[in-house]
Amino acid sequence: MTDTQWGWALLVCELAGLAATSHLVGARRLWWGWLVVLGCVSVPWVAYSIATSRTPFLLLSALWAGVHITNAYRWKADPES
Repeated sequence: MTDTQWGWALLVCELAGLAATSHLVGARRLWWGWLVVLGCVSVPWVAYSIATSRTPFLLLSALWAGVHITNAYRWKADPES
């Protein structure tokens, strides 16, 4: 993919992640919404970082994945949080 194609693809993924955060996590309070956000946001950035050999993005994606997984775990354990 070209840099422009990566840029548009990542923009679409980020917008999907924002929509999932707003709707599934914010409005509906579903614990698994965090896993949808993980799939929409962290996974594409991991692919980008590997495909373009930009390892700082891999570290950043791993950190955000940890946040999303931790949130999903905590929300599942305590749905009122």
